[in-house]
Amino acid sequence: MYKKLLLGLFASGMFLTGIASADDDANMKALGEKLRPLFGGLPESINKTPVEGIYEAVFGMELIYVSKDGRYFFSGDMIDGSTRTNLSETSRTGARKTEMAAMDASNTVSFKAKGEEKHVLSVFTDVTCPFCSKLHNEVAALNEQGVTVQYLAYPRAGVGSGSYQQMVNIWCAEDQQDAMTRSKSGERLEDKACDNPVASHFALGQKVGVSGTPALVTEDGTLIPGFRPAEQLVQMLSSADGHAAK
Repeated sequence: MYKKLLLGLFASGMFLTGIASADDDANMKALGEKLRPLFGGLPESINKTPVEGIYEAVFGMELIYVSKDGRYFFSGDMIDGSTRTNLSETSRTGARKTEMAAMDASNTVSFKAKGEEKHVLSVFTDVTCPFCSKLHNEVAALNEQGVTVQYLAYPRAGVGSGSYQQMVNIWCAEDQQDAMTRSKSGERLEDKACDNPVASHFALGQKVGVSGTPALVTEDGTLIPGFRPAEQLVQMLSSADGHAAK
């Protein structure tokens, strides 16, 4: 109710009363300092929005909209009513792309595209997730259509859980692709220990907004939650390419 009231006030323009624009870095820095005690640290960035006097403060995937003086702020999605574009999700997508680009792809379990690689799809997965197993059955079809699937570990029960150990077993296997496929078929692998990225993958997933598995992230940072058949995924990826070319 409170959030709806804030959004209503924002839409009516009441947040804009008496607010001037800020153009220089000094004002942005000052605004960040005002937010520091409220959010336990400086925002990663502060960006102008299309609404004069309202700024977007970025804390990972969390976006806060704030007035120039730092007095008024709210969370929620900013929508461009003329285009129906979710400006907040656009910002999250960009931040997610940056986080994923910094990931070491050599630490993923990768199923390579056949022939020309047209797309790379990152998938946060859990061996105890039935829809993850269902998606794995689509991987061969994705590979045939030029999509590389690279798996990241996301044990939903958390670090140190039984599913966490199962994910470690996959990453410690000599043949990781075979171990992934056998695990997806319900086979329990022999417990192993080695240097592995499972905990860091889990932390990355939390940072980029993963709340369940499978969670698919495209190269442009778009998060696709849940199972999708191969044909639908290829259409989505091709459509995204078409929009990017325009």
